[in-house]
Amino acid sequence: MPVPVRWRGRFKGRKTVLDLIHGTATLDEVALPARYRIGDGYDDEAFAYIPGLRVVPSCSEMASADTAIAEDADRQDWFAELLLSYDGDEDVFWCDFPASYGRMVYSVLRMLDEDDSVIPSVKADPKDVQYLVPLFTELERIREKNRLRRSVPGRPTINHLILTGTPTPTYKEAPARRAVQLAESLYSDILTPYIRYSGDAKKLYEDWCPLPILLPNSYPAVDYRKLMTGIGFTQRD
Repeated sequence: MPVPVRWRGRFKGRKTVLDLIHGTATLDEVALPARYRIGDGYDDEAFAYIPGLRVVPSCSEMASADTAIAEDADRQDWFAELLLSYDGDEDVFWCDFPASYGRMVYSVLRMLDEDDSVIPSVKADPKDVQYLVPLFTELERIREKNRLRRSVPGRPTINHLILTGTPTPTYKEAPARRAVQLAESLYSDILTPYIRYSGDAKKLYEDWCPLPILLPNSYPAVDYRKLMTGIGFTQRD
């Protein structure tokens, strides 16, 4: 689950994910420990840290990252360089890709092999579900292109698809219902248990607080725990 993190006033002069792409910083130099709000203000005392979770900040210049990668063939291997130079023990890398699934996605996915699983998360909205079609097309293109190439794995797979904001007994919005029907018709074999909608959860996200902290028994919090168990993460703090 994406965890809200706010570091207002501390990004000036800091390196971001763009520095990883350009090869001017390492993951350890860029990643920040994730934290959530427990008090007022922006001093360290107003936040608590989340063990085992780090966040790599983005920047406004990331809007042109696809162009930068397309113009510099060497940068297409930025994610591979990151992994090869890093000896940490992270189990999952969560990448917040744009809906267009452009060169940024290609530069990451071409480095994955058949044992690596891409797990998209999509909101229960028909337009968002339809955005998945280009992703599956891109994955197939990558697999076919690298089918006989030993130097590049390029065989990423999708074994799970997370659908969020799905209907509940009191939340019955027509777009959400249509999105579930569309996802079931296209991807029923890889859908995970649904993450149900919660108005309170939406407010917490807007207030920069992780959902399980204040609403551990809400629909989404319960569903995320079931999801993590279902996809194999059975040991969690």
